[in-house]
Amino acid sequence: MRILFTPVAATATPLFHLVPLAWAFRAAGHEVRVAVLPDLAQAVTATGLPVAEVGRDYKIMDGVIASRGGHRVIEAPASEWTRSGLASADGAASAPPPADQAGLADLRNAAMAPLVEGAARMTPDLLRFAERWRPDLVVTDSMVFAAPIVAAKLGIPLVRHTWGPDVMRMISQPLQGFSDAGDVRGQWPVGLPELYDHHGVEVRNDHPLRTVDPWPTSLQLPGMAGRLPVRFVPYNGAAAVPDWALDRPARPRVCVTWGTSTAALAGDEAFVLPRVVDALAGMDVEVVLAISAADRVKLGTLPDNARVAENVPLHLFMPSCSAIVNQGGTSSLLTAACFGVPQVMMPQTADNPFNAANYNASGAGITLDPTRATNDEIGAAVARVLTDEACRAAAEKVREEIAGTPPPSAVVDSLQALARA
Repeated sequence: MRILFTPVAATATPLFHLVPLAWAFRAAGHEVRVAVLPDLAQAVTATGLPVAEVGRDYKIMDGVIASRGGHRVIEAPASEWTRSGLASADGAASAPPPADQAGLADLRNAAMAPLVEGAARMTPDLLRFAERWRPDLVVTDSMVFAAPIVAAKLGIPLVRHTWGPDVMRMISQPLQGFSDAGDVRGQWPVGLPELYDHHGVEVRNDHPLRTVDPWPTSLQLPGMAGRLPVRFVPYNGAAAVPDWALDRPARPRVCVTWGTSTAALAGDEAFVLPRVVDALAGMDVEVVLAISAADRVKLGTLPDNARVAENVPLHLFMPSCSAIVNQGGTSSLLTAACFGVPQVMMPQTADNPFNAANYNASGAGITLDPTRATNDEIGAAVARVLTDEACRAAAEKVREEIAGTPPPSAVVDSLQALARA
């Protein structure tokens, strides 16, 4: 069989979520191609997967920043998520809000505009490639709106792949996963119905036949149609394993990281890691800063208890960690969860506040407001997740749930049967 993967080309993180399933298909003897905008092509080849470049040279992250009027910081994200109904104030998972809820249309159109433009750029090339290569199955990210067009026109089964709490299902669009009896055209992002009309594809929300979902079942939003749970297998890029990662540290090791999407979206005024480093400087812990070279420059002189793991994938040293401070991105969050590591989350941008609020319901972490948290509060939160037995037991419970979820190889079997049906 031939399997076509289409990750969204905002950063490499969505691609990384697809890599374990793509390699599971290859290990089972199937052909795989990954079709992306040119900006992500190098990241694909670095995973060892073959790439097909589609679309003109459009950078979705630049489009996201442009849609915010050039501002790199997304203002008051936590309050926006709560007001929209996509996350409750107490951190519990909420059910999907009505599609016509006040303010949701403006939030949807602003957030989706770069994705609609990306779909318009990708569709002609993606369609030409698929017509020539003839995949038997398309596995797509929730934000690649070109994939349903190609799948529908060529009669190819379409599968959606999520990576976190299914917030995209709450925003009416072709990969939502279930039908809606309301005014679907009026609920889609501006410009997207016209793109589907142009290609003669029906404007409806339930194009995918199944949804592959690595988010823990106990935390996922209810009612996901055609859900196929899959074990999250951490992949954060390739690198040599540093020697220190193989040793058990003499004192608790605390990872501090700041995701690539957050770094791209947030300006220097939102960079909280200097405060985190200061908060941990006086604690009896070993701080491992998993950061980029650009973020390392911003930190200046480091305390004696800190080491830098520049561009070292988290999964290479997370088993040796006792806690993590992160931005609430799903890759950092799930990688730590796989190893039962309790978390302190400081979300600011994109879907990170919702991810953190949702994961917080497990009891395996603490969420802080990064705009208000003091050094003392950050230090106290880290001390709590290091010592609180209930928090550590909750983290172990999530780890066990992830470990007990069907592996990618089992999902390959299910999707293979779907493609051949």
